[in-house]
Amino acid sequence: MGLRVYNTLSRQKEEFVPLRGKRVHMFVCGLTPQDHAHVGHAKTYVAFDVVAKYLRQKGYRVFYLQNVTDVEDRIIEKMAATGKAWQDIVQPFFREYEDAMAALNVTAVDVYAWATDYMHEIVEQIRGLIDRGFAYVAEDGSVYYDTTKYKGWGQLSGQKVEKNLPGARVAVEERKRNPADFALWKAQKPGEPSWDSPWGKGRPGWHIEDTAITIRHFGPQYDIHGGATELMFPHHEAEIAQAEAFTGVKPFVKYWMHGGMLMVRGEEMHKSLGNYWALKDALAQFDGEVLRFFLVNAHYRSPIDFTLEGLEEAKSAYARLADTIANLEAELRSAPEPGIEDPSLRAAAKRARETFETAMDDDFNTREALAGLFDLANAVNRSSGKVGREALADAWATFDASGAVLGLWRRPKDSGKGLAGDLIDALVELREDARKRKDFATSDRIRDVLAARGVVLEDTKSGVRWKAR
Repeated sequence: MGLRVYNTLSRQKEEFVPLRGKRVHMFVCGLTPQDHAHVGHAKTYVAFDVVAKYLRQKGYRVFYLQNVTDVEDRIIEKMAATGKAWQDIVQPFFREYEDAMAALNVTAVDVYAWATDYMHEIVEQIRGLIDRGFAYVAEDGSVYYDTTKYKGWGQLSGQKVEKNLPGARVAVEERKRNPADFALWKAQKPGEPSWDSPWGKGRPGWHIEDTAITIRHFGPQYDIHGGATELMFPHHEAEIAQAEAFTGVKPFVKYWMHGGMLMVRGEEMHKSLGNYWALKDALAQFDGEVLRFFLVNAHYRSPIDFTLEGLEEAKSAYARLADTIANLEAELRSAPEPGIEDPSLRAAAKRARETFETAMDDDFNTREALAGLFDLANAVNRSSGKVGREALADAWATFDASGAVLGLWRRPKDSGKGLAGDLIDALVELREDARKRKDFATSDRIRDVLAARGVVLEDTKSGVRWKAR
């Protein structure tokens, strides 16, 4: 049937057909670096990293864009509290975020677009909305979007203007004409960073940066917009209203994708509840691959309950799978050619590939995709030591291709081929020569050096084999 994506806008799965052939433009709401990134961020960004990697594996040319909100109310509050410039607040938190994404193998993003680099586009878009009658200038020079002028307001979330009560979901401000109206431009207050505009010095509202950035890079319409469910209203509604009113092109985004909430023991994660997990703290306790496995072992639209018990279970399950793959890699290096053929292992690899593709084509169902790989791991373990190189290579290639999409089992990158593998093979031979000469000091030294670098030696009936951990 081909790839199908659940579209929040239509509330159903739809066949994935990009607007421009094999080119895919994808935008995901990015970080506001005013505090430590948390595990909820990891859930979102790991999920869409998988989406981009799978689309690329299927032959799509993906341009993946994220914004960075580097000026915003909470940043300004920290400026007042600390006396620091806004740049000195956001830069350390963003560097910490980059380190966390590297640990999680989140590598698919092409461009991180900083909001303050797009002030020209922001001002021009606000000017256009005023000219088209969708925005108005308040007495203090702030500019607001008039939600009553846009007829499609609420189409994404189902939230209608008339249901908004003052203070319920949007800020109450006397300068607004309607409770649901939102700020496009905020007039400067004393001590705040500001930029020039036709309405006076100020800074952009939260929603306008996203449409200014995406229209600059993608034009008036693009393929995928991703983000967490809690951003659906009012943030994503505001994006649609701004962009479609400004360009006149509908729909602004063809496929809206929203990830499920991250919960902690059934409750939303909040500092006030004492259940807040900074990403750096989670990564201090658990390897990045374990945390990533925990996150992809659930469908991206499903909520995840983040607990230590769940992480420990994920750690054990991932260790079993990763160890099987490492053993497979080691066995492949020393397997006879052609050796004993094993049609059952070849069939298991074929089923795993088909299961993986079927699951991923069904709205990126990583949980079902992993289930097929665990079945293959069981088949590999049953056939250990009995199979020739061809069947082992088929199984390894299946794990390799799926791991590239899921961002897992990164260490066995090339089945031990290449310079690194050759050097390890040479060290193993030197160790064996030392053992035959009864030079156990040299033999032990080589083993220790390799172990310190994550290479484990195993003595088998057919000789010594090594595997990377």
